[in-house]
Amino acid sequence: MFVNRAITVTALAGGLLALAASLVYGNSVVALAAALLFCTSLTVWKYGYILIPMITRAANVVEVRSGYEVPPTRDYITKKTASGYYATKFLEIRFYESSMDKNEADKTTMFESFERAIAALKYVVKISLLVSAVELSRELEDIKTRRSAAEAKKAKAGSSSDEIVRLDREIAMWNRMLDRITRGERPVELIAFASTTSFGLTRDEAASRAARQAKELKTILSSSLGCDISELSDLDMLRCFEWEQFFPTTQEDIKDEIF
Repeated sequence: MFVNRAITVTALAGGLLALAASLVYGNSVVALAAALLFCTSLTVWKYGYILIPMITRAANVVEVRSGYEVPPTRDYITKKTASGYYATKFLEIRFYESSMDKNEADKTTMFESFERAIAALKYVVKISLLVSAVELSRELEDIKTRRSAAEAKKAKAGSSSDEIVRLDREIAMWNRMLDRITRGERPVELIAFASTTSFGLTRDEAASRAARQAKELKTILSSSLGCDISELSDLDMLRCFEWEQFFPTTQEDIKDEIF
């Protein structure tokens, strides 16, 4: 479905075949090939979002999807029209705070900050939310695991104040979620992302404007909502692009998509 997934599956299949051949014929060279292919599949699976754009950029590969184009950098999507080009960039939104955990005064401040952020934008922005109910037993273990991971990262963060602040927000979020579950509330999982589109007479002009809009949107939303914003590329960007049309229908499908 996606380039890095295809490479991963191909490398994994090749590793399995080479491993089977090495067992049948007892050839150490074939066993070494299997090990290399397995390592390649794991590397692409883990770091494909970094490696694939480097490969496509070096080879100048342009992916075409139903009239849309994914450039070699794989960090935006373009569409050619009779009058020019459209370019769209996607950004991930990670919320660490919820209005349910705030008093009325803090809720008012939070909503006013969001309204001011939206009013400050000079272009059209689309914010998408995917909401799904979660299974409590699995969610409890998952939350505890993620909280422990965040605490471990905080211990290794050293003197990086920005990273420590972000991790403190994340740990506080996991603690609030655990508290809600223990009180009997039914939690939901929220996946949020934003997209911004620009127009230009040339592809480069449209892409440059989209990049500027994405950078401005990242600053405005992160400062007003107390959330983390990151620009998406490669598999994550393409996933959000497809979710604009069709999205997972079950919790298991969502976990499979973002695994």
